[in-house]
Amino acid sequence: MSKKVLCKAAGIVVIAALALNMGACTKKDHKEQDAFRQYGITCLESGDYEAAVESFQKALDQSLGKVGKKELDICFYKARAQYLNGDTEDALETYNAIIKYNKDARAYYLRGKLYFDLGDQEKALADYQEAAERAEDDYELYIGIYESMCSQGMEADGQKYLNQALDRKGDKPKDCLYKGRISYLLGDNKGAVDYLTKAKEGKEELASYYLGLVYEAEGDKEKYQACIQEYIDSGVATSYELYDLGMNEMEKSHYKQAITYFEAGLALEEVPNKQNLMKSTIAAYEYRGDFDSAKKVMKEYLSLYPSDEDAKRESIFLETR
Repeated sequence: MSKKVLCKAAGIVVIAALALNMGACTKKDHKEQDAFRQYGITCLESGDYEAAVESFQKALDQSLGKVGKKELDICFYKARAQYLNGDTEDALETYNAIIKYNKDARAYYLRGKLYFDLGDQEKALADYQEAAERAEDDYELYIGIYESMCSQGMEADGQKYLNQALDRKGDKPKDCLYKGRISYLLGDNKGAVDYLTKAKEGKEELASYYLGLVYEAEGDKEKYQACIQEYIDSGVATSYELYDLGMNEMEKSHYKQAITYFEAGLALEEVPNKQNLMKSTIAAYEYRGDFDSAKKVMKEYLSLYPSDEDAKRESIFLETR
């Protein structure tokens, strides 16, 4: 079945719920749906996007016309796999189907990003506006819109969405965490520290991470390192955040510290960005002149990602060191 046909089939599955009144899935269907969904996620994380699309479609096929939260979740995964596979038009169709069925704020946001990729700024901004109106307390969505607009050279315009989020009612620790992060993005470091300190007092461990970023922006290296270490010790750090911390240290030529962050990320149970972490670890070891360690990580990397031609060439270089 072609990718185009698969995409249209996904739209039919979602929209069918509007017209069909079919029975719920059997237990067998649920198990198969879950298996196909999980395999699709595995393929997505390993970079096999075409196989991911096919697996997510098979998961949708198990729904027998019934659409609920799980089916919508699978559609979101499928659209992401289509996008990463370069099938932007197919991903757009999938988002259109989700919106026609559910008018989900996240779907408007992701479709807006897709419109930017397709060069349609007017539709992208319209979707962002619609997403913001439906976002309620989804702070991540407001931040995502801002970051997307920054990438399009529209930072000033994007700040209005940060301010909208900042103006939302809510003073619970989770609200303070996001409002602190948003204040930091707006350049209000004092406000950021106030919000994040409250979030930290409310047991939001992630607040230490953002406090560290604020203190780094203020030039307080000691507080920066203390907050980041506190965050890592809390056990809530994700491999993506540790990767960002490592790359931040790489930019400052602090290769030893970068390796510490990369290796901390690789040591986690869930490491969806393992390939990037390993490649960056190899680079950091090379910059430090520790070629033996670089070779060791490279050998493991090639055993996991044997099709990486650039890594093969780099491995040949390392063997001469």
